[in-house]
Amino acid sequence: MKKHIFLAGVLMLLFSSCGDFLDYNENSDYDQNKLFNTTWSNTDFVTGIYAYLPGALNDVDGALRSAGCDEAEYVWPTSAIHRYYDGSWSALRAVDDKWGHYYKAIRACNDYLEHGTGKDWKEFEFKKDYAKMMRKYRNLEWEVKALRAYYYFELVKRYNRIPLITKVLTEEEVNNQEPVDYQTVIDFIVRECDEVAEDGRLPAIYNADYDNETGRVSKIFALALKARALLYAASPLNNPNAETSPDKWIEAAKAAKKIMDASGSWNLSLVPFNQLLGTDNFKSAEMILVKRIGDTNELEKLNFPIGLEGGKSGNCPTQNLVDAYDMKEGQEMDEANPYANRDPRLAYTVLYHGGNTAYGKQVDVLPNGLNGLPQEGATKTGYYLSKFVNINVSLTANNTTTARHSMPLFRYAEVLLIYAEAMNEAYGPEGVTEELNISARTAINMVRGRTGLEIAALTVEDVPSKTAFRLALRKERMAELAFEDHRFWDIRRWKIGQETTKIKRVSISKAGEGLSFEYSVTADRTWDDSMYFYPIPQAEIYKNSKLVQNPGWK
Repeated sequence: MKKHIFLAGVLMLLFSSCGDFLDYNENSDYDQNKLFNTTWSNTDFVTGIYAYLPGALNDVDGALRSAGCDEAEYVWPTSAIHRYYDGSWSALRAVDDKWGHYYKAIRACNDYLEHGTGKDWKEFEFKKDYAKMMRKYRNLEWEVKALRAYYYFELVKRYNRIPLITKVLTEEEVNNQEPVDYQTVIDFIVRECDEVAEDGRLPAIYNADYDNETGRVSKIFALALKARALLYAASPLNNPNAETSPDKWIEAAKAAKKIMDASGSWNLSLVPFNQLLGTDNFKSAEMILVKRIGDTNELEKLNFPIGLEGGKSGNCPTQNLVDAYDMKEGQEMDEANPYANRDPRLAYTVLYHGGNTAYGKQVDVLPNGLNGLPQEGATKTGYYLSKFVNINVSLTANNTTTARHSMPLFRYAEVLLIYAEAMNEAYGPEGVTEELNISARTAINMVRGRTGLEIAALTVEDVPSKTAFRLALRKERMAELAFEDHRFWDIRRWKIGQETTKIKRVSISKAGEGLSFEYSVTADRTWDDSMYFYPIPQAEIYKNSKLVQNPGWK
């Protein structure tokens, strides 16, 4: 049975039977018997908790968060995405305000853990499937613990010092909670993940014993979340000793290595890159957690090139991102044809001039071209988005179609890159130990060596030092994980914000029988170190005076 773990997005038919359970906040006063006195209501309540997972097609006011860093530019000036870097971001004008969203999810988790667990359902004990029913019911407790840990990670990476609440509180109690420091939250997440991943709890694979219910979090997810959380905690933003002490890096490497060591028995492996992008990508052996979104054409409407019927343009990749993709092994860059013989991940991620787009057309970003300037909404960077955009979707007035979309939240390539980064920071590119017996360079080359890429493995000469490997690792993460909501956070945890404000563009024009490529750099983005964490929304500080605003925010 191939391993494929995915998350169903908002399953409308299912949720229609439990709408009351999803309308949930600190003021709710439910009859707990109504909520938890039947097996289906427990399952539906937990399914509602899944609905809070990230992975939207338009993270911030129509844009992907990638456009809030150097991965992309969002073409429409009215989007709140621009506040990330134009100086208008503040505690009163928040961007991506998820404080209430995730605390609402956490309260639902706490409610279930207090009131939905520990039942024996004796009335069903003589049914032939009672043992399976009880196994699936008990799993709900561990699923909720894993989800609560994930939601705390989403909060702490945004807001730094936050209240850590593990039981249901009244509104008055909630608004009297003191925040705890970053490491305390990470320690909690790690403990929860360890507890969930203990043998006999969540399965690594949802096989026939669990009715193949692959839409639920697993043991592998808990271990992957632990590895990611430990990596963030080891990084310079959150670790003053990141350069001088290897301890936290070693813990992150150990967490990732545990997954690597068991990957064979769990059917977890790298796959050809194109298999990560189609409508059936949730079936891939590389996926650990995927947010599945039902039939929609929202991503296409927001990102088809301007000039195509129904296309609105939107998140336009930058030259910064394009530069992260190497040449195929043995090939040299042709300045007159810079997209030829490149790492195939480039074409799967970025739609460039001459590339195939919807309706059987090719992208034309030449001045006055089909998709080029000066028409309103045309890309300024010279590129359009390809990754996760389905060019078989039609947005024509008389033939509008939709497609399924699945957004990866965790996958095996990230685990390998976590291990590579942590090992390099602890031991350098070649260092190993008896337990951590794969080097950083070997791990990154596993990603670069996936079937179909045909790019050169990094050699000792390519990355002779920790510093050289660090730069290569950051470039590799940018190429491999583009538009999967990593780069924005990587910039912060590495504390390289000031280095990422220059956005590179390309302008293409005809030159005789060929093309001319003119490169430019913008200088209109601002950075302040306060931006490494979000401001706590001022409305929350008004409610709870014990919250402490992050430095530099008003």
